[in-house]
Amino acid sequence: MIAPKTEKVTAAQSRQAYERVKERSFGVCEVCGTKRATEIHHRLHRSHGGQDTVQNLLHVCGWGNHTGCHGAAHSDTARYKNGWAVRTGFDPNLTPVLYRGWLIMLTADGGIA
Repeated sequence: MIAPKTEKVTAAQSRQAYERVKERSFGVCEVCGTKRATEIHHRLHRSHGGQDTVQNLLHVCGWGNHTGCHGAAHSDTARYKNGWAVRTGFDPNLTPVLYRGWLIMLTADGGIA
């Protein structure tokens, strides 16, 4: 889904989004559901205009975009199909994600649907 123009996220909103994502994950990787989540991943990468919003963030295992599910979210050939990455110009709010084996939508309040 094509992304509408959005307002820039403030530092306070960014901190709140990170906290909600960590609460949503219960400290477990939101991709595999088996390992401890160690990093926050931006589905629409910051370098492509992605912001710190709850629907754009996943709490994942791995390190530095190279290992674990964080590495897969950056390099796996199915990353777009699985919603772990969102192409430039598309809206993470409207893009489903394969979340612990289930295709779901991430909600603004930190939940899943």
